[in-house]
Amino acid sequence: MWEGQNMICLDLEVEHRPDDLATGWKDLAALGLSIGGLYDYQDQRVHWFDQQTLLATVEALVARQPLMISFNGIGFDFALMRALLRQRIRLGLDYQQVCDQFAALAAQSYDILAEIWAAAPENRYQRGNSLDALCQHNGLGAKTGHGAQAPRLWHEGRIAEVVNYCAMDIALTRRLAAHIAKNHGHLERRAGPVQMRYLTETGGIAAPEDSCQG
Repeated sequence: MWEGQNMICLDLEVEHRPDDLATGWKDLAALGLSIGGLYDYQDQRVHWFDQQTLLATVEALVARQPLMISFNGIGFDFALMRALLRQRIRLGLDYQQVCDQFAALAAQSYDILAEIWAAAPENRYQRGNSLDALCQHNGLGAKTGHGAQAPRLWHEGRIAEVVNYCAMDIALTRRLAAHIAKNHGHLERRAGPVQMRYLTETGGIAAPEDSCQG
């Protein structure tokens, strides 16, 4: 679905666990980036990037202006990317413009988790809203590991396992986005069904077709 459209689906893995840092989640840049991947609907391939190629990746996205699909991208993935760019700005490097442009692009993205929370804010913190739980509940597959394991695997040199884990997250996010679209914004959850905004066949974002209590 959406093959050939100017769209991507993105996921990141961090280099350090928040529990291992004094700043925890407060300093996103300190978490670092081990590997990031984006599925490009135009060439139907996953492209990989790391901290060294982050700037080039962001510049390419800003130039191309694709619709970005994520699961918690606004709350985490895109925020981490901007935090890492701001870290370079503090070093005196002139990345402010591209950072601002990327923030504007992220604000127009389709973040599945943000859409769920917007449609059903009353049960935002209930269990069952994770990517893994939602995919399992809707028969779309399950994760093969846990994100908290990725930094340990990375530091142990088990790079392929981290890449495979990131690739699975991207695949599950794509499946979930397509499932929501095919059901016109209707999504089953453990906390109850929700009717949310969804992506159309042309890649535009449509409003919920009818109301559904979450």
